Amino acid sequence: MPVAILMPALSPTMTEGNVAKWLKKVGEDIKPGDIIAEVETDKATMEVEAIDEGVLAKIIHDDGAENITVNSLIGVISIDGETDDDIEEFLKKNEKPQEKSKEIDETIEKKEVNEVNFDEVTNSINNTNGEVEDANSVNEEFNNKVETYDQPTKVSISPLAKRIASLKNININKITGSGPRGRIVKKDLDSILQLDNNQETNIFNKKERKEFQTSTKIPLTNMRKTIAARLQKSKQTVPHFYLKCKICAEEIIKTRKIINSLDNNEKDKIKVSYNDIIIKAVASALKAVPSMNRTWNDDSVMEYSLVDISVAVATDEGLFTPVIRSACQKPITEISFEMKEFIKKAKNNKLMPDDYSGGSFSISNLGMYNIHEFSAIINPPQSGILAVGEIFEELRMDNDKVLQKNMINLVLSVDHRVADGAIAAIFLDKVKFFLENPLGMLA
Repeated sequence: MPVAILMPALSPTMTEGNVAKWLKKVGEDIKPGDIIAEVETDKATMEVEAIDEGVLAKIIHDDGAENITVNSLIGVISIDGETDDDIEEFLKKNEKPQEKSKEIDETIEKKEVNEVNFDEVTNSINNTNGEVEDANSVNEEFNNKVETYDQPTKVSISPLAKRIASLKNININKITGSGPRGRIVKKDLDSILQLDNNQETNIFNKKERKEFQTSTKIPLTNMRKTIAARLQKSKQTVPHFYLKCKICAEEIIKTRKIINSLDNNEKDKIKVSYNDIIIKAVASALKAVPSMNRTWNDDSVMEYSLVDISVAVATDEGLFTPVIRSACQKPITEISFEMKEFIKKAKNNKLMPDDYSGGSFSISNLGMYNIHEFSAIINPPQSGILAVGEIFEELRMDNDKVLQKNMINLVLSVDHRVADGAIAAIFLDKVKFFLENPLGMLA
């Protein structure tokens, strides 16, 4: 008996997907575990794995097919050497009846609409107080006008007016002449010439412009649609408020140098980034202030014992937020290793739904792009997101001395439904403390 290949639901928010590419051709053998196709979901491009052994008998949706509903048929595997007739019979049996009825309903609806529209038009024409007797007369009048416009006519025009019209690219067929026997003369062009003079600058610019604006329509991927919908909903429904502070980065710079200088096996050695240290500091702050380690559920607030932090990762396909689980319990080196693995998977579209689902708080770091300061949008239902800017130098007072210090701007976005200003301020102060005193994270 043939086996159906269905559009999989590979994320909680996925309702439809696109067939990115078939990796097997019709007639090729398939074994359990074979990757037969790549499907584009609302988050990434995922692989479809075969669970049955057989032959790919039919491809319903070719490469590039878009907006296919989850659990819809995209292909068929032949298990027992079924014939083409067997496959066609299988397709008929597995065709969704609701889709058939929908098509029938649409056909009936269109037919009814056409009939109604025709009656309405006819009645409207009959009730025009004798101005138009019927639709045929309207069509006849229109056709006559079209024929009149399409037929070239000889225009009487003076030599001077003709020369002016040629130089100014004026259509003389649309001008009524005031000269003898309707002849077009110079004064008939005065109004048009005056209009041209008022638009002289624009005409000049158009003539001098050597390059022309072009545009390219870029279709939205399911992932980009999902990102847009979630961000729009967040900004419209989540009551954001913002807190900003400036931290001294001298200690995390020293800490990073110490960790990266440790005599480890070069093969397994991990280079810790500033972002890895920031993740650890935020996790420690969430552990210290559990009122921020929460999510909003409309009728309740959920507080968590473990700290799971979403970290924004930008790729060509869009923004991913893989989750570092139990971040407060992991050393910085382990956090660094997980983040590098997530970045590799994200850039290769290999992230699984479990990699980016969950989390109570997010971090977005744009410091590597030389961004001094910014505010980020909360990822619902999380309590907040910390926006991290670049490291910059600033003159600061230190023991009555003016010294040049490395600084970082932090901007905290908070869901006011989850936390009030005082709680958020205490949390941000804890983040500042751990970043300026990294040894505190080890306590």
